[in-house]
Parts: sequence; C-alpha cells; structure tokens
Amino acid sequence: MERFAAVTSIRHTFYFMARISNDPLKQFTALKASMQAERSRLVARLAELDKALGVITASPAPAPVVAAAKAVKGPKAKVAGKPGRPAGKPAGKRVKNELSLKEAVLKVLAGGPLSKEQILAAVAKLGYQFNAGKPINSLNTLLYGSKKPKFKNTDGAFSVAK
Repeated sequence: MERFAAVTSIRHTFYFMARISNDPLKQFTALKASMQAERSRLVARLAELDKALGVITASPAPAPVVAAAKAVKGPKAKVAGKPGRPAGKPAGKRVKNELSLKEAVLKVLAGGPLSKEQILAAVAKLGYQFNAGKPINSLNTLLYGSKKPKFKNTDGAFSVAK
C-alpha cells in the first residue's frame, strides 16, 4: 500500500509540475523537493522495519546536498564505450613542429600533384610529426576543408588550386 502511495505521490508531483510551470528550473526544484521528502519517508519506514525485525544497522547516510545550478549545468558524464582518452589518463605531450601541416603540404605540393599517401610520406620525410593516432585524418581535414588554400583533386592526385 505504501509503495502505491509513493508512486502516486511522484506521479502527482509530475502532473502538478506540468500544470503550474513551463520553467524547467522550477520543475526541477519541485521534483527534487518531492524526491527528498519521499526519501525521508522511506528511510523512516526502513528504520521501523529494521526495529521490528531486530536488525541492527547504522543510521542511513543523509541525502547528498547538490546545488540546483550544478545539477542543471554540471559537466556531462562520460558515456561508457564512447571513444576518447580513458578517465584519469593524462594527455600526452603535444609535438612542436617547425612548420604547420598546411605549410608542409604546400612545400611538398610545390613539386607537383601527389596522392594522399604520397603527401603523408613526404610531409613525414620533412620532419613533421603528427599528434593524432591516425595522421591521414588530419591530412584529409586540410585537403578537403573549406579554408584557403584550397586543394584540387584530379583522379586522386592533389595540387594547390589557383
């Protein structure tokens, strides 16, 4: 019976919030207060049950206090399986190159049109070091991007567009 009352109480809160306000912050605050009240009722009921059963338990931890603004605008949690650096792993050191990738590609293409793979090998031969795990992706961004200088692709051979 109490479980039904708890569910009904939460449903009533949702219904009430939807009717009185379109402001998400007010809805969040009302829902949070309702859930904290429900938690207090459940903790009290568990204490009664423990007493009736003769179970000795430590007092339950108080509800964590979280500022409403932090709960609404806090950082997004990292989703499991999402690519990226694992939590707690420090970022690697960024390589300092004498030339930018754009400058290196322009220097390489001054000799004539080349394929992406040839450009990548020639840029590496110039001493350019990539930070990315897949350097071809960085090269693709430059070659197919909309920023100047634009590159012309003729049958897989890239040259500087005039």
